[in-house]
Amino acid sequence: MKWRPRAVSYRAKERANISFFIFIMFFAVFGVIFLTQLLLLERPNATGSSRARYNEELQSWEGRTETGNGETGEAPPPAHAPLDAVWQPVAGTRFRFYVYSAYVERRTVPAVRVIAATKTRGADAVICRIWLPDNRTLTLKTRVKAIRENWNLKYSATYVLCLLRGTGVKPQDTVGASISVVAASSPSRPPTNLLTVLDTEPKSGIEETLHVCVKPFHYSYSRSDWLVEWFELNRILGASHFYMYNESLSAPVGCLLDHYRRQGLVTLLPWKLPIISKVEIRTEGQFAAFNDCLYRSMSATGWLLVIDVDEIVMPRRERSLPALFTALRAFYSPPSKAPAAFLFRNAFFYLRWENDTEAPAPLVTARKTRRWATPHALKNRSKYALRPRDAVEIGNHFVWEHAPGATSAGVPPERALLHHYRMACEYGGMNCLTVPSTVDRTAHRWAEELSQRVTAEKEQIKRTCPATFT
Repeated sequence: MKWRPRAVSYRAKERANISFFIFIMFFAVFGVIFLTQLLLLERPNATGSSRARYNEELQSWEGRTETGNGETGEAPPPAHAPLDAVWQPVAGTRFRFYVYSAYVERRTVPAVRVIAATKTRGADAVICRIWLPDNRTLTLKTRVKAIRENWNLKYSATYVLCLLRGTGVKPQDTVGASISVVAASSPSRPPTNLLTVLDTEPKSGIEETLHVCVKPFHYSYSRSDWLVEWFELNRILGASHFYMYNESLSAPVGCLLDHYRRQGLVTLLPWKLPIISKVEIRTEGQFAAFNDCLYRSMSATGWLLVIDVDEIVMPRRERSLPALFTALRAFYSPPSKAPAAFLFRNAFFYLRWENDTEAPAPLVTARKTRRWATPHALKNRSKYALRPRDAVEIGNHFVWEHAPGATSAGVPPERALLHHYRMACEYGGMNCLTVPSTVDRTAHRWAEELSQRVTAEKEQIKRTCPATFT
């Protein structure tokens, strides 16, 4: 029996030798990888895309002031006239990179803020080149930041901050300038995009105005009858302008929106983002649209209401939303402590539920009065109104980032509620009949006036859009 201990000892020694060999090989492989990466960082590759090459080229361009007439050959002239609200590519990047609009940023850092879309993580390094109204050309450092609500998809709505610090240029000096986002790996390449820098300084006399922001229309949106009711009820509630984005519309709805546009009520912007919706980027890149709307409206309105076209915020006591905001802010002393954004809880009014037999008018909001008994919690399907000047980044259901010192507050359902007129049941076809519900006839307060306005507006629309309500 003496052979068993010797055998066990031999096997133990063999296992120890194997473990030691694996240990040595692990550190050898790790060392090779480390040295390879170190060498790559020290020497630019053939394409010039390394971080060292980027820093060297940026330092040679950074803050440089040129004549802007192309005589020096150092700053290539713009490829075309500056555009606004058109998706334009950034050439020379490894991943898709598009820019849409540019705005003055005064509140966080001195910069020009560009609305863009690119890779959520690991985005390409870029620089900005700006052609100022005084005929100077500067190259600026950037900060690329994915907008938070990206659902971890490959591409995201993005901010590109073109930084002015250290250039001697004040944010207000950039109003009306042309700016381009350029791949840092090829800074001498002629720009493939050019944006007009728009001002964000609030105008005087806009404190109580209310504008509405809507996510991009898609799937050839075609609900003409409802859309007129939605427009007119929001106008009764105090809205004076609407920002909308067109990925795809039916021809009748396009004609209807043109009717409102001619009245100065609608800003309808093209929205053809060449990134696959829901697969590569969240629905039609809607968070880029929301944030473009935030900065586009900043100089023109005191309040911005962010809702969808199947939603209405209904005040319970006041007749209009601006009156509601004034009343809510009056609870705070001093006024500077008042919230800059109000969140409204969501309640579904399913369209498949029965019509109200007491409906005073043939309107969706008059007939569909049954809703969820318990509204959703705040930030869960809620929508909101905000002071645009006091927000930095917004999402679908709440404000992600306020300007310094600003805050949000929830509105109790007894003061106002988000009426969500939804066709389908939630959560994969849940039986709507099993949801605890109640009858809510708040919308009847405006039914008579709304019915008159809808009828009159439809008559006008039919003259130029005869096929809209067939």
